[in-house]
Amino acid sequence: MTPIPDRRPGRRRARGMTLIEVLCAIVIMTVGLLGLMALMARASQATLATDDSQRAAVLANEIASEMWLSGTVSLPAATVTAWNARVADATNMGLPSGAGAISVANNVARITITWTPPDGAPRRYFTDVRLTN
Repeated sequence: MTPIPDRRPGRRRARGMTLIEVLCAIVIMTVGLLGLMALMARASQATLATDDSQRAAVLANEIASEMWLSGTVSLPAATVTAWNARVADATNMGLPSGAGAISVANNVARITITWTPPDGAPRRYFTDVRLTN
C-alpha cells in the first residue's frame, strides 16, 4: 500500500518584514536621531560658553596689559571707560550684557567681567594683577 499524500494546505514561510517590524525600526531610528540632535544642541551650547569665557579672558588681559604698559594698576578713567564699552559691545568681540569692573586695593587690581549668555545664567570671570617695582 502506498502512502496517501497529505492534502492539507501547506504553510508558506513568511518572507520579508512585516509592517509592525518596519514601524518598530522607524521608531528606533527616530529616537536615535532625536538623541543625536539633542547631543548636537548641547555641544553647541558648550562651544558658545567656551567662546564667551575665552573672550572674557582676552578682555581682562587687554586691560592688564594696559596696566603693565603704564606701570601702575591705577589707570586713567578714559582708558577704563573705553575698555568697559568694548566689554559691553557684543558685536565687536565683547560679551552679551557684558560689564567690566576694576577694583584696586594694596597695589593689587582685581579685574572682574560679568556677562549673561543666551541661556540666562550669569557668568563671571576675574583675575588679579599686581605690579611690583
